[in-house]
Amino acid sequence: MEQAPQRYAVVTGANKGIGIEIINNAGIGGLVIKDNDLVPQVLFQSRELSDDVIEKAGIVQTFELAEECLQINYYGAKRTSEALLPFLQLSESPRIVNVSSSLGKLKCVSNEWAKGILGDAENLTEERVDEVLNEFLKDIKEGCLERKGWPKVLGAYIISKAAMNAYTRIVAKKYPTICINSVCPGYVKTDITANTGILTAEEGAASPVKIALLSNASSGLFYSQNEIAKAKPCSLSVNCSKFIKLRWKILHKVVTGANKGIGLEIVRQLASNGVKVVLTSRDEKRGLHALKTLKDLSGFVLFHQLDVADPASVASLADFIKSKFGKLDILVNNAGVSGVVIKDTDLLPSLILKGEELSDDEIEKARSQTYELAQDCLQINYYGAKRTSESLLSLLQLSDSPRIVNVSSFLGQLKCVLNEWAKGVFKDADNLTEEKIDMVLNEFLEDFKEGRLESKGWPKAISAYVLSKAALNAYTRILAKKFPTFCINSVCPGYVKTDMTSNTGFITVEEGAASPVRLALLPNGSPSGFFYDRSQISFY
Repeated sequence: MEQAPQRYAVVTGANKGIGIEIINNAGIGGLVIKDNDLVPQVLFQSRELSDDVIEKAGIVQTFELAEECLQINYYGAKRTSEALLPFLQLSESPRIVNVSSSLGKLKCVSNEWAKGILGDAENLTEERVDEVLNEFLKDIKEGCLERKGWPKVLGAYIISKAAMNAYTRIVAKKYPTICINSVCPGYVKTDITANTGILTAEEGAASPVKIALLSNASSGLFYSQNEIAKAKPCSLSVNCSKFIKLRWKILHKVVTGANKGIGLEIVRQLASNGVKVVLTSRDEKRGLHALKTLKDLSGFVLFHQLDVADPASVASLADFIKSKFGKLDILVNNAGVSGVVIKDTDLLPSLILKGEELSDDEIEKARSQTYELAQDCLQINYYGAKRTSESLLSLLQLSDSPRIVNVSSFLGQLKCVLNEWAKGVFKDADNLTEEKIDMVLNEFLEDFKEGRLESKGWPKAISAYVLSKAALNAYTRILAKKFPTFCINSVCPGYVKTDMTSNTGFITVEEGAASPVRLALLPNGSPSGFFYDRSQISFY
């Protein structure tokens, strides 16, 4: 087998913090803060600070510090990029990642003239960026920052990162074959934040590393961690410090069935994004073992036993969350079982992807299913998710961004529900009720018990699983209609390599977890009541 070509990378400022974890990240703040307890306030509320607070913080912002900040954060990155561009052009997949900051977004550049220049993408040039920086330095030297409308606390840092973002767009336009982006890694515990950050250096480094390894990616963009952020300045009524405070408020989340597979990876990815996550598992021993595998994220993950089929266990979880956090922001209903016993793993992909096309002999050779397994499947996959949601709804209502993500399957789409009566009930969105879902599931179980699945037109390959996921999708629509201030969606994560698929899937758990995580972190006003096939809205 031919080996992939060796790739080479340069990381600046990499002796500590994010830089050593990434192993373009050299950077300094451009000021001195004597009181470390006030660092978060200085970073997040810089435009709202009174002169008294600034004095109490002992903030020193001199011309010399500002000059050094611009020289390192902007001109240093520019100088390094220019020196290495000839070598980058020899690469088959050249990448430049400029580690920036959310403070470098145009909404934080309070000088309107500077904002106008840096926001004019069509006419941006390096000379115009120089013009802005020279004017800033001139005004700080003459003591007229506040009068000229420049940021008064983190001026040099903000302007240096805004210049960096502008330069990213210029170079991306100039070198279309190079993938060049800037990224805010988040509020990270480093020397530059006096270790007051929320994310670890490992978590902060993840975003630049991901962008450095992107394939066929867009260029000239600004990423806020893993998400592409708006390049243009937002409305002037949006206050920068309020934006940052919103982004970094602590969210609290529950993931059911999270001791392994997709559930565990959802926990990992959310915790890496600064979300406090309650990892749950029916088996306490396995849950605690899973918790140990996330020891690097111990500040963001805790465990609580949960059997979604047991009302007392669900009530215990609700009491725990109420006493621990007082509210809940995100619920991911991931707990699930297949409802069958696999006899031949080699036949599993055919059973999942082409189940109803297989002969009875092929199906019987691949799996066995019983009434008891079907009952258990409905109790966990549908009633368990419903029971957990209902128990936690009052806590979710206390959040200003409540989210419920129901991990479903493409097998729960209506095209897989062969019984025409059941399909008609689920399809009638305007008249859907929980009682009608119960009616369908009870009819299915009765026909299963009496051996009438095939004669009544029910799915025969993975019967209970299909019905449980179709019911979950229907419940998603009912709940979204009932709670319009919530964002509630169901999602098929794809055919993932997990124990449930006997590791026959096409995608990794990391790739599979990405879709539920994305839905869990959707901004307010996002679509609700939909079924997603991975990242795309699909048909029920």
